[in-house]
Amino acid sequence: MNPGFRDYQMLTAMDVIPVIPVVVEPGDEDGPYGAKGVGEPGLVPTAPAIANAIYDAVGVRIKDLPITPEKILVALKEKGNGGT
Repeated sequence: MNPGFRDYQMLTAMDVIPVIPVVVEPGDEDGPYGAKGVGEPGLVPTAPAIANAIYDAVGVRIKDLPITPEKILVALKEKGNGGT
C-alpha cells in the first residue's frame, strides 16, 4: 500500500507473466491463408451486451438480430399479456 500517488509504482511490460497463446478456432475460409479480420473479435460481444442491457433495463430478452424498437415493443406487449 502506498500513502499517495508519489510513491505508486506503475506496472510495466516487464511485470507481465509469460502468456502462451492457444488457438482453439478454425481458420476463416474467406480470409487470406485462413486469417480473420483484426476488427472482427471486437464485434463478437457487442450484440449480446446490448441484448443484456435491454433485458436489465426493461425486463424482456431479445434473442434474434437485429434488435429493433419494434421487437422490443412486441416483447413488452407479450410480457404484459402474460406471454400470450
